[in-house]
Amino acid sequence: MGMRTKIKDGLLQENSRTTNTLFNFASSVGGELLTIVVSFVVRTVFIHTLGKQYLGINGLFSNILSMLSLAEFGVGAAIIFKLYDPIAKDDKHRITVLMKFYKTIYRYIGLVVFILGLIMIPFLPMLVKDYDKLAQMNINAVVIFLLYLFRTVASYLFFAYKSAIVKAHQKEYILTLVSYFFTLLTGFLQILSLLIYPNFMVYVGISVFDVILKNIVCARISDKMYPYINDPTAEKVPRKEFFSLLKDCSALFIYRLNGVVLKATDNIVLSKFMGLGMVGLYSNYALFYTTLNTLYSKIFNSVSHSLGNLHTTKNLPHEYKVYKAVNLITMIMGGTAGVGLAVCADEFVRLWIGQEWVIPQPFSILLGVESMTLALRFAVGKYRSTMGLFQQAMYRPLFSMIINLVLSVVLVKYWGICGVLVGTIAADWLTTMWYDPLIIHKYGFQGAFRPVFYFLRLFAYVGIVAAVCALDLFICAHLLNGLGWISLILHAAICLVSVPAVLIGIFHKTEEGQYVWKLIRGYMRKIGRKRKKRKKKA
Repeated sequence: MGMRTKIKDGLLQENSRTTNTLFNFASSVGGELLTIVVSFVVRTVFIHTLGKQYLGINGLFSNILSMLSLAEFGVGAAIIFKLYDPIAKDDKHRITVLMKFYKTIYRYIGLVVFILGLIMIPFLPMLVKDYDKLAQMNINAVVIFLLYLFRTVASYLFFAYKSAIVKAHQKEYILTLVSYFFTLLTGFLQILSLLIYPNFMVYVGISVFDVILKNIVCARISDKMYPYINDPTAEKVPRKEFFSLLKDCSALFIYRLNGVVLKATDNIVLSKFMGLGMVGLYSNYALFYTTLNTLYSKIFNSVSHSLGNLHTTKNLPHEYKVYKAVNLITMIMGGTAGVGLAVCADEFVRLWIGQEWVIPQPFSILLGVESMTLALRFAVGKYRSTMGLFQQAMYRPLFSMIINLVLSVVLVKYWGICGVLVGTIAADWLTTMWYDPLIIHKYGFQGAFRPVFYFLRLFAYVGIVAAVCALDLFICAHLLNGLGWISLILHAAICLVSVPAVLIGIFHKTEEGQYVWKLIRGYMRKIGRKRKKRKKKA
């Protein structure tokens, strides 16, 4: 049984696993919808004030710096996993020692990222096609890159490590709300600056201050909720545990490297072979992918801490039931997003900024497949990490990276931007999508359940979503057209309803379907009881 939420001696006590998960999920989804609106408004003003070349630079440099953030080395995820046990035992001294270790490591990481960033500067001309033309446009690529570098380094130097204690306590929704506040504030300031003084360096500079202030506020919240993390201690992480953490971090680094390379190299390949103009076109569509990536990350992060806590109970049958339910929910979520992009992405871009910014099909269909795959990859990745399975598949990502890079570079010459997406999708399905589930079943569930049933259900899910996508594409191509934004809303509604309805309709009698329905009914009843209590008080 989970723990209830109480206020005792001014300190916030623990909620049940399910309640914390719901809070984390609700804050993630609700706030992300608002963030999507802000992002598109900022992007619209950016396009009309600064234009395609700056848009390409923004996408390229963001991707390069995201690759440098790999110096984080997986420490964050490893530390959070190590915190689960002392938190369950209320061992505050142990938590303090781990947090002190985390603080030290993060300072070194910030220094490493800064040095790597400086080393990258001489190589910028090799990564940008027609680099010399930037100077003719009065674009100082080095100064802009340094601003992006400082933004990345600031995320390590300004107390970011303190967020780990809040996440491990399954209260990430608090940090999420803070993040959304700063997203809104930053978006407003960037729009204002672009309208009054359209200067790209001012635009990036605002995002630097966003990172610094947000981390400071989150650190203050962590200090108030868990003041003991600042207690002085001379104790260090034991040598044996340090090397154990190092092994876990090494494995996590390779996983992170794979995740970043799969996407960050897209803009680099496009910039090298097709120029910044194509990067600018792609970045508008990539905004959909990035938004989904952020949303999936927040959702699965909110769930992962509860799953990590559940794994410590060693109740394998119940944990496997939850695993299957999470897979069903993931397919509903990822399938809906994928079909929505395949059907509506071109229509949205056309209405938003014009036909000249549209990339012809099958690009949107491939983007939809990639987005659905992203959700599935998040699910298996989070489950593997919450089970502490960091080293069992540490070399799998290397094969994924090789496949992605080789296919993307080869196919971009023959199929342009669509070839880059095919390389990314193929890399996922030829490695992660079959190997990680095997690891989860073998080590996480200790061989108690056969993985063949997982794969049969996965292929059934994908086949059903593909059929629904084909039907939705046909319907939306022939019906309800010519009405502008109204047509888009109607087409999006068809996608939003069709995928969940078909999947739930087919699988509602399965064990995982019944489990999902039980959760939904339970919280609907809880909401109903709260409304009745409010009416009685009124």
